[in-house]
Amino acid sequence: MDFSPRTPLPAAPPPVVYAFERGLWNMAWFIIVLCLVFAAVDWEMVSLLVFPFVFIFPAMLAAWNRSLWFALVCSSGLSITRVAHELVFDPKPVSVIDTTDALIQFFVLVLLAALTSLLGRQSRQLRQRVQALEGLLPICSHCKSIRDGQGNWVPVERFIASRSQAQFSHGLCPTCTKQYFGFVEAKH
Repeated sequence: MDFSPRTPLPAAPPPVVYAFERGLWNMAWFIIVLCLVFAAVDWEMVSLLVFPFVFIFPAMLAAWNRSLWFALVCSSGLSITRVAHELVFDPKPVSVIDTTDALIQFFVLVLLAALTSLLGRQSRQLRQRVQALEGLLPICSHCKSIRDGQGNWVPVERFIASRSQAQFSHGLCPTCTKQYFGFVEAKH
């Protein structure tokens, strides 16, 4: 006889999603527009001849929210705008120093995109693992079975093993050994 209520399990809380993973920030077209805006800002700052720090934000955003290939395309496009500016507005030909500078900028942005992509992927995997083991669990106070989402009672070992990579080995603690098998000496 099952005395458990047949109420549905409470929904697990939604996983934490960072603000830059929601809405427009996660849209490919928005990231492309952002790259164009930052490239335009950089064109106004080219005379400063510093590393284009404005390219870091769109490159990292593309790497975190989209694929690594998308981030590499954005990083390449942003790096090329620096060279394009030199070709369009500078009357002298592009020098070896300018080309080397553009290549260094490109490789720094690519490295940054690759590291950000790896960090984003690991962060999402970690959130999924935490989500799988989070929330309220309806558990029988006698046999310790857990009611799953379909209302079936399953042993706690099977429930946890199906949602994680945990493996179980069974034994008896000293208290249970003494209580149920009092004639056997409990060893620690």
